[in-house]
Amino acid sequence: MGVEFKKNDQLQMNKWIGGRKNYTLLYKATRDGCTATAFHNKCNNRGPTVTLLYNTNDSVFGGYTSVSWRSAAGYHIDANAFLFRLYQNRNWNPVKMPFSGNNNNTIYDEASYGPTFGGGHDLKTFTGTVNSSGTYYQLNGATNFGHSYTMNGENYNSIANGHLQIKDIEVFLVEDLIATTSLEDPWRKTPQWDEKLLNNLKENIEQYKPLQELKVPQARLLLVGQVGAGKSSFFNTLNSIFRGYITSQACSGNAEHSLTTVYRMYQVRNGTSGKPLNFRLHDTKGIEADQGIDGHEMCFLLDGHIPDRHQFNPSVPLSTDTTGFLTSPHLSEKIHCVVFVIDGSTVDVIPEKVIETIKALQSRMNQRGQ
Repeated sequence: MGVEFKKNDQLQMNKWIGGRKNYTLLYKATRDGCTATAFHNKCNNRGPTVTLLYNTNDSVFGGYTSVSWRSAAGYHIDANAFLFRLYQNRNWNPVKMPFSGNNNNTIYDEASYGPTFGGGHDLKTFTGTVNSSGTYYQLNGATNFGHSYTMNGENYNSIANGHLQIKDIEVFLVEDLIATTSLEDPWRKTPQWDEKLLNNLKENIEQYKPLQELKVPQARLLLVGQVGAGKSSFFNTLNSIFRGYITSQACSGNAEHSLTTVYRMYQVRNGTSGKPLNFRLHDTKGIEADQGIDGHEMCFLLDGHIPDRHQFNPSVPLSTDTTGFLTSPHLSEKIHCVVFVIDGSTVDVIPEKVIETIKALQSRMNQRGQ
């Protein structure tokens, strides 16, 4: 296993710290020397950092602090600090060990010490200068895991294999990722946007038809997403494009709870002829942490049992007794595709319960697609 802070590792760190982050390498023992002087010269007064130790058993562990190293000769409190493990014997096995809050000894910042976390110390990497054996550094630090950090069942052996033989130590600056920051590699290649491309895309959509042998006149697409994600706005935008003028047929906006309370099956019409296109967009109520569409209702929607303009009522669950319930829907009345609508500006702060609901609904959808 190479010494590398991979994208997958960074994404895990983002979840622990909170928000999208950019990681810049400040200090690397094999490059800068395993000395406290080199560490502080590279890392002091730079802001939040994450320290990673790569040991000879291919375990990767370390610590994060949101305060700057300063060679201040003392302890600092940092409620955001934590210890962690990413890999255990080469295997991906992440675990976070947060600051317990029992004392103020979150990090120890001294000019002759390398990165040091906790009183006791939970993790003292090294002091002074440590020379390489040729393949690894036998650190002269120590561990006292559990003194200032909650170990969540972990110990010296499960975190560090019971030793401090390290192939490398790296310290990364942690910065908020600016929204305008470009991706390292575009996730897809797109042609130059112009009026010709717009017309080509519109023409492709207008010419779309389901397979004739299916006897399905219109494909049915169900829009699913969190409250405020923009499901109704997505339909309004698409409808406006083909109508040739701005429309707001679907109710949209911002509110604490879903503005969509009625199940709607919308037609998208060609502005010139007024003829419906060969697909429909179905809009339903938004997903919320404590309410909204559930797996039971989703199955009824996917299977085509629910009529247009059905009024959702949290106190009256959907059942076969629901007014207008279709007992034996034809294939043409069932949902053929589900579109998850997600607000790209809020991906990092979507509540965990909402994510769990989305995954549960996705599981139901996958079952219908098999």
